[in-house]
Formats: sequence, structure tokens, C-alpha cells
Amino acid sequence: MLKRRSSVALIIGTIMLLALIPIWIMAVAPFMVVSELEKIDLLYVYEGTLEFIGHPSPVLFEADLHVEKVEGENVTLKIDVNIITGPSGLSRNSTYVFNKLTRENVMDAPEADKRREGYDPLFPSHLKADEDIPKAWLDNLNTTATLEFKESVEEGVTLYKYFVDKTIIDPHYYLGPPVGYANVSLTSTKTILIEPLSGFWTYTENETFSMERAGAVLSTLTWNSTPESKEEGLVYAKTAHDSLQLLELYIPTILGVVAIVLAITLAYNVRRLKRKKAA
Repeated sequence: MLKRRSSVALIIGTIMLLALIPIWIMAVAPFMVVSELEKIDLLYVYEGTLEFIGHPSPVLFEADLHVEKVEGENVTLKIDVNIITGPSGLSRNSTYVFNKLTRENVMDAPEADKRREGYDPLFPSHLKADEDIPKAWLDNLNTTATLEFKESVEEGVTLYKYFVDKTIIDPHYYLGPPVGYANVSLTSTKTILIEPLSGFWTYTENETFSMERAGAVLSTLTWNSTPESKEEGLVYAKTAHDSLQLLELYIPTILGVVAIVLAITLAYNVRRLKRKKAA
């Protein structure tokens, strides 16, 4: 009787585990990943140089990213850029709204401070080597561009390096008095490192934003992550990578192994019962 009850228990346990594996992969793990996007609280610190009409000056600033509100699939993200060293006019506060399922900016979100689309500051997860990221939002140009895959880099965790170089012509760019509005060429370039499994923007290797009018460069702002900020980004990237591996690979594998052990134990019990009956 005990053998039969244990066999029934093994059957039920095996069936439950086999049913749990796809539920975990398709529902539980994605839900846990998405819920983490609702808790974004990051600080990036950058150092660089602002060159205005041939006169360079050092710049040090920080970008504070934190979630302000969650409504359904939309997450309101505040980005506060604070100047530590350099012109105070570079400080700004921005409000992004992204879809936590697609990670793209919600184009017509009323909470956003301006219309945005594409990916920034979040990027798709499960990125593949040698593949570009289309529809990356360049906020200083108010347009999208393609992040070109450059190489895979090992820094305690695998990172993918991406590059973009985009120039637009704005015929009505406001330069302030006494010039007012003018025809200006705006260029944005950046080289960033992204952890491919989570899509986490780890650090900025180099980024520039320049303005040119009538063939003359008016200003160029160049910046990159500070060494300390880079190290913090690497720690966060490794944590995000390991957490996703645990959710998407290790836990389903463990469940599968336990289900196999239960199935083998069940087969052994059934075989012993058959032998006893035969005897």
C-alpha cells in the first residue's frame, strides 16, 4: 500500500514539475524581469570637456535615473542631469515614458517632457553578437539612429560595444541672443557598452555632441564614464546577467533535473511492484 501511495505521489510530483517548467519560462521569469524595470534607480557619473569657440573647459556631471510612476505597461522615468563642474546651463531634467514589455519609449505619452521613440536609456534584452540595434533614440538630436555592433568585450562580464555617428541639419536652431535662430549642423557620436542578456547600458566609452554653423564649429561637448562609475556599472551588469541566468536557465534546469529523478524513481517503484506481483 505504501509503495502504491508513493508511486502516486511521484506521478503527481513529476506532472506538476513538468507543468511548472513552461509556466516558469513563459510567465514567472518574464514577470520578475519586468517588475525589476519598475524599480530603476541608477546614477551615472561622467567627465569630459566643453569646447566653446576654441576655448576648452573641464566638465563633470551626473545623471540620476529613477522611476517616478508606473501605470499599466507604462513606466515614467525621471533623468536629472546635474553639473558638478562646468557651466550650470548644461543641467537639465527630462521625463521619459517607456513600455516595460517592449522597453521602447512611448511616443505620445502625455507625461513625457517631449515626444520620443525607440530605445533609450533601455535597450532590448538577449542581444546577439554581430547584430545592430535599430531605432536607438538620440535625445540631443530628437531622432533615431542605428547602433552598430563593433565587438564583444570581456570585463568580468561579457559586454557588447556599439557605435553611432549621426548628423542632422536644423534650419531653426535657437542659439540665443544676439544670433537667435540659425541654420545649424548638429552631430552626435557615441560608443557605449551594453550587457547583452539584460540589455543594461553599462558605461559610456566616449560620446560627443557638436554644433557647427557656416562651416565653423561653435561648440563641442565630449564626455565618458568616470572610472568609478564604470566599475559600478560593471558590478550592476554582472548582477543583472547572473540574475537573468538564474531565472531563465538555472531554475528551469534544476526543475527539469528533479522531474527526471522523480520519473526514474517512479519507474523503479513500478518495476519493484511488478516483481512482487509476479512472485
